[in-house]
Amino acid sequence: MSETLRPQPYVGISGVGHINEHVAIVDLALHEKLLNDEHFVMVGIQATTKTQIVGIENKRGRAWHPVGEDIGLAAGNEDSGLTRPYVHCYFEDEDRLAVGLETVLMRTRHYLQGVQLNLLPWMDVDFRPIIHDLKRESPNLGIVLEVHADILERYSPQQVAVRLGQMSVDYALFDASHGFGKELDKEHVRPYINELYQRQLPIGAVVAGGLEAETLEDLFAPLVAEFDDLSCDAESRLRSGAEGASRLDMEKVAAYLHAWRQIQTREV
Repeated sequence: MSETLRPQPYVGISGVGHINEHVAIVDLALHEKLLNDEHFVMVGIQATTKTQIVGIENKRGRAWHPVGEDIGLAAGNEDSGLTRPYVHCYFEDEDRLAVGLETVLMRTRHYLQGVQLNLLPWMDVDFRPIIHDLKRESPNLGIVLEVHADILERYSPQQVAVRLGQMSVDYALFDASHGFGKELDKEHVRPYINELYQRQLPIGAVVAGGLEAETLEDLFAPLVAEFDDLSCDAESRLRSGAEGASRLDMEKVAAYLHAWRQIQTREV
């Protein structure tokens, strides 16, 4: 492991919509003997302006994006440290982010252990005060900041690393897919991750995009061989069913966790 004090790495399973799915993930993680491992399983629950502020269903459906108070039923308070529920927030601007975070924290306070901030224009707009206040008020809350496609296209690894170093975040998620299954471009994100490591920032790096059991070997394994405490997250390719009615496919989740475990065991 690197000497830099980065947060505990994780394997992410996102798009969880009900506590039954959370329970099933706990069982699968126990089967893979992940209890007391150096990693934890991040259980991702989606929250958007439409589903949590307006309170109406979006095109992905309630089983993927819980609506209103139903988000409180998406996970449970599993205190072994094996899994940690994180709510993935897509609130487009400062005002909606403030309202959305307040709403999410209230509705999920019985299980929430972290938030992920998606698609924010944080290289153009200064979100540091809001994020700093969130960390000050909830110091034990993990914060993941998405480095999305627009930022990866417009800013250099050096520019991104400098700004991240000024922000009160725990993880930087390099993701140009945002839940649409587009495969990770590992060669494009490699210099961004490397810049975080070279600067020895206390920020964990996470990759996502098209990850599933069949793609981990090609997309994730080469990166984790280079960056030993790299995290990953999978979402859309772990689902089955028609748009608007899809659900987490536990056979796909099990295969993904097993493939990830095999890679981690090999890299130790």
